[in-house]
Amino acid sequence: MKRWPLHPQPTSYETLETYVRRLAECYGVSYPCFCLHALGIPITDSEARRFKEPSPELLQRLSEGVGIPVDRLAKMTWQHIWTKLLEEVNQYAATPEGKEALERISTPWFSQNL
Repeated sequence: MKRWPLHPQPTSYETLETYVRRLAECYGVSYPCFCLHALGIPITDSEARRFKEPSPELLQRLSEGVGIPVDRLAKMTWQHIWTKLLEEVNQYAATPEGKEALERISTPWFSQNL
């Protein structure tokens, strides 16, 4: 399989679904149509188009088309993105700046809801 002519890079926190939707827009086709012709996902399989648990074959097909490593694509599911965000928030919350920021936003909320 040759690399597709249009293959923008995904953004830092972009999910596979959002990325593939962007690819479909680049090609001027509907999302279900792009998924069918580029990735082999049947039009009737809306669950597969959510990319919650993409198969290795699907990730490989996408990787070959866009030139992005399979392991990076595999980390673009909602579960991986959410885990990454929570880790970063927890790391920030552990810093003096993070503790101060959390205190600033939580104090008014708690005092209003007591």
